Formats: sequence, structure tokens, C-alpha cells
Amino acid sequence: MLLRRQLGLVLVAGIAFCLVGFGPPAIAASGDPGTRVYTDQFNQARDSVPTIQATAAAVVDGDTGTLVWGKKPHLPLPPASMTKMMTALVTLQHDNLSRVITSDVDASKMPGDSVMGLHIGEQLSLRDLLFGMLIPSGDDAATLIAQAVGGTQANFVAMMNADAVQLGLTDTHFVNPHGLDAPGHLSSPYDEIVIARAVMRYPLFRQIVATQHIVIRGKWVYDLTNTNLLLGHHPGVIGIKTGTTDLALHAITVAEEINGHILYVTVMHTPNYVPDETALLDYFESHYSWRTFNIPESPLESSAGYSLGAPPPTLYLPDWEAAHVTTKLNLTPDTPLRVTGNPDLPPQNAGTVSFSATGQVLARLPLETSTTSTP
Repeated sequence: MLLRRQLGLVLVAGIAFCLVGFGPPAIAASGDPGTRVYTDQFNQARDSVPTIQATAAAVVDGDTGTLVWGKKPHLPLPPASMTKMMTALVTLQHDNLSRVITSDVDASKMPGDSVMGLHIGEQLSLRDLLFGMLIPSGDDAATLIAQAVGGTQANFVAMMNADAVQLGLTDTHFVNPHGLDAPGHLSSPYDEIVIARAVMRYPLFRQIVATQHIVIRGKWVYDLTNTNLLLGHHPGVIGIKTGTTDLALHAITVAEEINGHILYVTVMHTPNYVPDETALLDYFESHYSWRTFNIPESPLESSAGYSLGAPPPTLYLPDWEAAHVTTKLNLTPDTPLRVTGNPDLPPQNAGTVSFSATGQVLARLPLETSTTSTP
């Protein structure tokens, strides 16, 4: 019996150090035929993304913030009223939304602007003003919010730029709270999505940008309709903000919910955002998906009790690439295999597991080996 147990341990150890790769063979070198196949598929997938009129665009996985695809994604351009996402973020972070603000802004004095229609002497809560700023893209509401929250517009803009630095934005600088064209007022598609991901963490903001129509009542009545033409017309779209000025042309950041995940798509400086956004949303819906990867079933896993030391990774990948993901276990050579009946012993660090495709590591996580019971 002792000899049989010793032989069993030797067999387990042998399996543990030999079976370290699963799935299709790993790519070994650039001249490997498999590499050429993957490269061809990658190039075909990249080239098949629809042509759009926008000067710049970005597609980002909302779960991780990973830039999935871009067309000049870091090009600074006038963001127009997408600016109001940052105006909302600063407001949500720094003020009491129930606070009632008395308006000294007269929308009738803002010809050509997009407004909610404020009157001097109107009294509305900051919450109502956020609806007025985000749904019809009210420059009047943005101006009043900035004065109320920052004390002055200049102070509020300083708060916006401070938050931009905190978010790590490198392509963005704000000059005003509403997005009207001004020298130095710039952002990029990628930075706009970083702002969008941050502000979409607030339930009220998500509620507002998902609202197609609402009536706000104060001393006057404000009938507000959302400027986002995709909302309610493209399945899955849950917001978030449009922008239009002479210099910016048209721009939009859209959030689409797909099976519990969110995909963000921004296009900037386009004559018409609807066909651009629709083409990109349709393409990524059809060719990409979120996949969760784990250690495959194997003699190694069942005999030695190896498991991930972190939650299994969920990756947003093109479908053809997901089919070629390989799994490799990188075992710690001196990890002892324990055969014990004590369930209270903690798991041991056994190395790492890496998930790769097209010759690149997509995720690397720690491996653990748990105790196994004595026969």
C-alpha cells in the first residue's frame, strides 16, 4: 500500500510538470504557419471594420476600459456638448442635487444655442437642471449649473480640468461647461469614453441619459426631448451624449448594453453620426463577444487540484480570435504536492496561468493548488 501511494505521487508530479499547455498549439515563432494564419485573420478582421465618415472614433470595452478599435482615437478635437458629461460628473461629485437654484440665465438671450428654455427667476433643483442639460443638451442649464456649483464659471472649469487630470486624460482641456467652440477646448474619442465610463457609475446619470422625453415643472413648464437619435431606435443603446457645433460638426458617445456588458462607441467630427454609429455598433455586435476563460478539464486539474487564484477573466474578443485562445500553465518548480486530510490548510501558490491568442498574452492570473484528501 505504501509503494502504491508513492508511485501515485510520482505519477501526479509527472503530470503536473508535463501537462502545461491546453488548446491549440501555442505560437512559437514568426515563421510558424499558425502565426501566418492568425496574422491573416487579424488583418482581415481589422480591414473589415466599416468605413466611417468621422475624422476620429473609438470603441472601448466598458468592463475593462480596453481600447478595442480606433480611428485616430487620441486626436484632440472640439467635443461640443459631449463636454456636458464632465459637467455632470463634477456636479454629481461635488454638490447636493436637491439644492434649489434660482436662475439668472435667460435662454432667450442665447440665440442659436441648444437650450432647455430657462427664465430669469426660475427655481429648480440641481437634479432637474441635470435633466435640462443632458436631455435637450441645454447650454443654459450647463451655464447655471457651473455658476451654482463652482461659484463662477471659471472656478467650475478649473474643477473640470482637475477631474480630467485625476482620470488620466491626456488629450483633453476644457474652457467652458457647455462645449461651445472656444480656442483650446478639446478632447479625443478615447478620453470622452473615459469620462463616460466614470459618470455612468452614477445611477441618476444613467437614468437621465436613458430618458427619451420628460416634462420638468417649475414656475414654467419644460418639455424636454433627448437629442440622441439612437436612443429607442437601436436595440441595446442606453445613452449617453451628443454634440454639435460649427467646428465639431456632429459627435456622439454611445453606450450599448449587450448581455450585461457595456460597449462604448464615440465618433467625432462627422457630418452625420447616425450612419457612423450604426455601422460600428452593428459590426461589433456581429463579430465580437465577451468570453469567460478558465482552466480546461484535464488530468492535471482533477488529480492535483489546481485552480485560478483570481476570478476567471472575461475578455471582449473577435469571435475568430476567441476560438484560438490557448491556455498555458506556468508551474512553480518547487511547489510541493500535498496529500492530506486537513481541509483547513490554505491553498498554495503554484505559479500562473496565461491565456493567449495571435501570439500575445491576453491575461495572466495566479494558480493555486488546494489540498487533496488521502485515499
